[in-house]
Amino acid sequence: MTVELRPVPGHPDLLEARVHDVEVGAVRLEVTGGLARMAAQVDPTPGLESQDIVDLVLAAVARAKEGGANEVEFHCESLLLRHAARQLGLGGALRVPLRARIDDIGRPTPAGTTVRGSDQRARRSWLSATLNELGVASTPARPSRSLGRLATRLSGGVGDTLDVVVEWAPGRTFTISVPDRPDIMPEGVALTADTAAAVFRRFPDQANATKAIHFDKAEHGLKSGRYAGVAQLSVPSIHLTIGFVTTEFFIQMMQPRSTGTPRSSSARPSSPYIAVDATVAHELWHQIESAFEARHYALGMELRHQVGLELGVQTLEHAVKGASPKAPPAWQSAYRRLAAEVSPYATTNAREATAELFKLWWCRNGPPAPVVARFGELVDQMLPPKAPTD
Repeated sequence: MTVELRPVPGHPDLLEARVHDVEVGAVRLEVTGGLARMAAQVDPTPGLESQDIVDLVLAAVARAKEGGANEVEFHCESLLLRHAARQLGLGGALRVPLRARIDDIGRPTPAGTTVRGSDQRARRSWLSATLNELGVASTPARPSRSLGRLATRLSGGVGDTLDVVVEWAPGRTFTISVPDRPDIMPEGVALTADTAAAVFRRFPDQANATKAIHFDKAEHGLKSGRYAGVAQLSVPSIHLTIGFVTTEFFIQMMQPRSTGTPRSSSARPSSPYIAVDATVAHELWHQIESAFEARHYALGMELRHQVGLELGVQTLEHAVKGASPKAPPAWQSAYRRLAAEVSPYATTNAREATAELFKLWWCRNGPPAPVVARFGELVDQMLPPKAPTD
């Protein structure tokens, strides 16, 4: 085992995690009445490997057993840590703590054993079955013809893919495509499907604007790590970073970018939602907004007008232009409030502002910031909930 856990002086339930004497994260462990409540975090450490993550969970479980625990409850939102815990035998639904009896927790099968092999059809079936176990109803997609498969390999930049079909309402589906790799994290795929299906059920009239979700490198921003997702308004699909669904690229995604122009910070969702939920919601709003404005352009303008009024200006466009020292004081004040209540990235332009607002409104747990709450009220007024139709 590569991970060593060291007590933190003055904090009896806190352990520092080290790999080859380099700090990589921390574990919080509390054993009460045979139940170990465990939480962990991993820091963006150069040289970190997926096996180190597995060993960290194993080391924490070993400490829990030494403390008299016979069952573990793992409180963690990191996809990487949850994937390692699931490999070791812990289980549970999406967005809740994972649990297992300590005697049932053991070494994982060798990396990639579940999905590696020559039979791609079996791997598609495995992914679909795993999503079903996580509460997401899906079926394996029909295999593409050779020419279509070649086009996908060339355009996506990730080689062969595993595709599954998710039905979000009777007769209405979308496809998710992930790289055919041995280090797939199915929970990232399941969260994507779960969030997308929920958004589509809420906005059924605009759902046809997104028929496919691709985890790939089709866009430059996804290759460089500058963006976590990209919406393609000209076609019914969105593209997401493969870091959400593969351990190798998740670890890479954790590392700070050393080159390129720094990107404004995007909004963090409320727990139990995590980055993949938020990114899916953000990119889907781009598609929803585009489809809505194609038929109701005046209402789209009115939505931005009303959000602007909430910020003390005539339109959202004035708020995003408030960075200039020559801008009117009201614009500057609205700009600062938009950055503070939503995110710095929301000040990029009006389109990104509404996507960030939607992300925080959708992935909320508790009262949202005033401008987010107002945005949600406007969405419910202008795009009222309705039942899906075939």
